Formats: sequence, structure tokens, C-alpha cells
Amino acid sequence: MKIAVRYAAVAIAVLFTVSCAESVPDKDYNEIEDEALAAWISSNAPDAQLLGDTGIYYEVLESEGGTGKVDVRGRWIDVDYVIRDLSGDIIYTRNEQTTRLLGSYTEYTHYVPDRLYIASEEGKSDIPAGLYRAFTNIIPGEMWRFYIPSRLAFASYGIDTGSGYEGQHALDADAPIIFDSVCIHNIVENPQQEGRDAIVDLVTAPKPEGWGKRLDDSVRYGMYLEIFNRIDDNDTVKMNESASIYYKVRFLDGKLINSNVDSVLYNNFGNVRSTDVTSAISVTRMETTPTNANQMPAKVFYEILPELCYGDIGRVAVPSEYAYYRQYMHPDMNENLWSSTATFTFDLTYQYDDYTVDDSDYYFGLNTFYMPSSSSGCIPIAEIKPYTPLIYEFKVEKPD
Repeated sequence: MKIAVRYAAVAIAVLFTVSCAESVPDKDYNEIEDEALAAWISSNAPDAQLLGDTGIYYEVLESEGGTGKVDVRGRWIDVDYVIRDLSGDIIYTRNEQTTRLLGSYTEYTHYVPDRLYIASEEGKSDIPAGLYRAFTNIIPGEMWRFYIPSRLAFASYGIDTGSGYEGQHALDADAPIIFDSVCIHNIVENPQQEGRDAIVDLVTAPKPEGWGKRLDDSVRYGMYLEIFNRIDDNDTVKMNESASIYYKVRFLDGKLINSNVDSVLYNNFGNVRSTDVTSAISVTRMETTPTNANQMPAKVFYEILPELCYGDIGRVAVPSEYAYYRQYMHPDMNENLWSSTATFTFDLTYQYDDYTVDDSDYYFGLNTFYMPSSSSGCIPIAEIKPYTPLIYEFKVEKPD
């Protein structure tokens, strides 16, 4: 089957060549590509239908479980999808099992459905137009496949992935794509509140599945602290004193994002790189908020330092407003957002509804930045989407 598809891909390339060679002046590249794609569809996906007059074709792969048409514009969606070229080769996937089969799996990658904010209008969206139209036409719960011409996909830029979500190879420029196995699993009205609710579900669930805490047992609104081991209740971190903190940070599902402990990095990721930070962070308890109090991960520990004692070992569930909030965190730690001087909005009066004022989404755009390769000198970690709750596990020590 794969061989047949590959020959079909060669056929469309021939069509492009012949069409370009014999084109008449009134035909531009888009018209030629549309004709070539239509010929390819006729031979290889005869059941596919045109999506209006967009030049996009689609097939419904699975219709059971669909709940009917839903307008996802101005809302967030959790969506699975695979990007292929016309040969059928995988360009991009968020499926862990698939990446293991392809040999592109990394321990740093968080293999979960993509969470995207869908702008209210296509013109306000950073998502390629063809993908935006796919997301806004598919019936949630169903699985569709789309055939999208290059001008509505990744145009002259293609896709050049690093490690993690990439498939077999990059996508060439000016290449149509198969937007495959597209399925919307969840529609989210308010991801900030959903994150808080997810924390409550976790910490109030009975042990060992949850933390076994009461709903009113929070140290801040939506933030829950659990101390596993305390040596001395009186050995508190006093005002203007500092604490050295070692930590591990995870998603709520337990997936490790990062740590400043070398043994943790080695045991989870298989190595400790020269670029990894393996020293304690220093946090000082102050009467006023320090100018760098929004810097992560110090931001979390500034909040809970009054509750801690030297020697404490524990964990804290952190809603997004105490973490990276509405900031999308680039997986490349060499980016400015990961610099030692980076600060993050910490205004708790800035609630989720304000996010939609800009009504613009984000996507990996014309180049995929997820999990950049080590050869580029980047430090890959898991991507952190806006409004993501986190768990910090920590140990508090007195400075040397």
C-alpha cells in the first residue's frame, strides 16, 4: 500500500512538472497545484469530497462518537492529528507509540493531544488557513482526514522539525499535505478554571491515586502544599533569610518536565548535559515582592516560603496563575523566555477572559520548534502550554 502511495506521489510531481512546462500565461501556480491535487485525489482518494470552494478535500474516517457540529471559534480544543506528505510519510505526530516505531521518541517530549486556542476569525489566526478550516469544520468526536494544498498549509516554508514530535523527515516547501487522523477530544471554555479543577480533583482524591487532602486545605487560592518530611517545626525560613531549593517539576499526569538535580535528570532522561542546571536555586523571604519574583521557578517558592522550614521535603500543586500563567513556554531553554532575567506576569487580577481581547492563537507556525535537536545547541524540555497547572516536588536546605 505504501509503495502504491509513493508512486502516486511521484505522479503528482510529474503532473506539476508537465503542467508548469505547458502552462498558459493565465494560469498561476495555485491553479496548477489545484489541478494536480485534484488528479491525485481522483486516483488515490476517490471518496474524498471538496470542502466548499476552499480547494481542500476531506474524508470522514470515523463517525461514531460524534456529538454534532460545534462552533469551536473563540474556544480552546484538545486535538489529535498527524501531518503527512503525499507519499504517506509522517512529518509530525504527537503519538508516543508512533514515535517509538519511527525511532524519533525522546524522553523530554510530553506526548499528549495538542491544546490550541482557535481565534474567532481566520484572519486573526496564526494557524495555517487550511488547518484552521479543518478545526472549524470537523465534528468533535469524529475522525477526519484532510488533503490541503500548500498555500493553505506551510507554503514556501515547509516544516523543519527537531526532535520529539517529528516523524520521518521534514516537509519540503510548496508541498501539499495530508492532515490525517484529526480528532477533537475536548472543548474548553476556560482553561484557567479547568486547570484549577484538575488540581482539586487530584489533591482531594483518596491516596494513592490522589493526595487525600480536604478541599479547604489550600495555602493560597488553588495552591495545595504537602510536606512529606519535616525535621523541625521551629526551624522556619525567617524574614530576609534565604533557602536553597532543589526541585522537580511535573505536569499533573506525572510527566517530568525538568529538575535541578543531576541524578533525577540522568534517571529520567538518560544523561546530564553540560547545559543542564544542577545547582540549587536561592530564594529569599522578603517583606516586599522582589523585582524578579516572577522568574520561574523561583516564582513558586516565593509564594510558599512562609510555610516552609529548613529540611522540608514536599510537593506543591500550582495553578497556572502561580506558574507560567497565560505564557506559552518555548521548549528551547536557550530562548529569551528561559533566560535568567526572564520575568512573567503575576497579576492575579488579570483573569482568563481578558486573554480573548487579542483573540489570536498560536501554533508552531512555519517552522516547528518543538524539541529542537541537540545539534543546534538547544536545551530541549517539554513544551508548556498557557494555563497549565504544575506540580513541584522540592527539598529545602540552608545555604552553605
